[in-house]
Amino acid sequence: MKRFLDGTYQFCYTALKIISLVLAVLLFLGSFFSTSYSEDMLSQTVLFRLDNPLWGVLGIAVFFFICYRIMRARKLHVKGMTAAVLLWCCVLGWTLAFQGRTVPAADGMSVYLAARDLAEGQTTAIAPDNSYFSYYPQQMGLVAFFELLIRFWNLLPISLHAWHFIKCLYVLLACVIIFFQKEILHLIWKNERIDCIYLLLAGINFPFIMYTSFVYGEIPSYAFVSAGLYFLLRFAWTASGSRRFLFGAAAIVLLSGGVALRKNNLIFIIAVLIVMFLQFLRERKLYQVCFLLLCAICSFAIQPCIQRIYELRAGNYLREGVPPVTYLAMGMQDTPGNRCVGWYNGFNALTYEEAGMDTGAASAVSREVIRERLAYFRDNIDYAVTFYAKKHLSQWADGTYASRQATLATFGGRNPFFQSLYEGTYSRYFIEYANLYQNVLYLGLLLFCIFQCRRRAVPEETVVGREEKAADLENDRNRERERDLLIWVGIIGIIGGFLFHILWEANSRYILLYSLTMMPYAAQGIYAVLQIKRRPGRDVEI
Repeated sequence: MKRFLDGTYQFCYTALKIISLVLAVLLFLGSFFSTSYSEDMLSQTVLFRLDNPLWGVLGIAVFFFICYRIMRARKLHVKGMTAAVLLWCCVLGWTLAFQGRTVPAADGMSVYLAARDLAEGQTTAIAPDNSYFSYYPQQMGLVAFFELLIRFWNLLPISLHAWHFIKCLYVLLACVIIFFQKEILHLIWKNERIDCIYLLLAGINFPFIMYTSFVYGEIPSYAFVSAGLYFLLRFAWTASGSRRFLFGAAAIVLLSGGVALRKNNLIFIIAVLIVMFLQFLRERKLYQVCFLLLCAICSFAIQPCIQRIYELRAGNYLREGVPPVTYLAMGMQDTPGNRCVGWYNGFNALTYEEAGMDTGAASAVSREVIRERLAYFRDNIDYAVTFYAKKHLSQWADGTYASRQATLATFGGRNPFFQSLYEGTYSRYFIEYANLYQNVLYLGLLLFCIFQCRRRAVPEETVVGREEKAADLENDRNRERERDLLIWVGIIGIIGGFLFHILWEANSRYILLYSLTMMPYAAQGIYAVLQIKRRPGRDVEI
């Protein structure tokens, strides 16, 4: 049995490496040779173009040269660089918060206004009809988060709208993401040079910083997920006794909080559950089963629990909402005049409304649409290939991740510089820069996958059973962690996100969080390819 379980673990590890490598190749080639972007901010139509490979190589070369200089440094000041990057992100983020003049829009505004009303004691938003949440009850977790922030803001003697406070808080939460990702990276590889490469990637990720002005669920939910993954690694690797219990509890609470604010984060939860199950097959520890079960229960139950609390508070109820299958049907449609194939066209809400807000009836209509589209795809293979190629590139080859479109709405005129950044000459420079940055990010991920394909998963007993000195044993454990499936949780999440969004409603905004997940892997991949031997006495190879 033990041999079978070890073989299963090894098979999954090998399959994961191959799938990750294939996906990394697909992402890099798509980004390197093409770009998707929008010029007209009124229609937000997604355009495509072929890129000049020489320009792409030049951008990669410049970044790799900077990383090479980091590699050659005699002494690194990681703490100082961390503080500098966090301060830099705060300055840029708060500048955008006040000078960008962005306001919540669309779904974000609906959620914000409902949270504001609830903070003032009005519960009319919790109703089965004529309510945003009768369509989208999954937003109640974000409502609870906004309501908490608005209640705090209302205690202060300031007349500004609470969304200004929320945007400023999001800047700090972006710093939380950077901090915990850097700590995860150091926990895995314990290499200051990799840490510095990551900090460089984080500090120049301008689409990410621009998203701190987007009053919605992306930034806070991913801050919870990043912290949760850090405590998951501490729970699995460095803790024992009561400390293990505390780290495990923190991981469950934080990961569940990420799902409460953004349901799509269930993709990362499923990645965690898959890895923890495989770890249990390998090590057969009781605490692993307990964590797996509690994490699953809390993550899948948190949104229904929050919704039920609001229903009891309002003395009313919410409908089941727009069924998920309507999003799958919408993701297969090519609507004339829409931004791109598979993007939002209103089919989900319209179908639900025309079905009398009956989830079952709307699901039946959507399944019929899916059958019709599948039949059309089978009869028109060339069209189907083109359709999904466009859908893929419109999401994963947009280096800006729709950051301009998401933060476009304002409460007043922007100054000329920011107006140009969003819709004028500077926007073209921003698109070019974001595309070059994305090339570096995807290439780093690809290099990580290539170098990891040379490794094999080793059963725990091959390390623990050795009789060596404590220092040597610790080195072996560190090397073993590099072969541990736990470091692949983020990549499993990226694979899940790719599969999900090739089927689901498309939007390059949804890809932002997966791009953030790539940064630590890209840093390690760039380090691996630039690693050089140093002469004794000059420097120490880490």
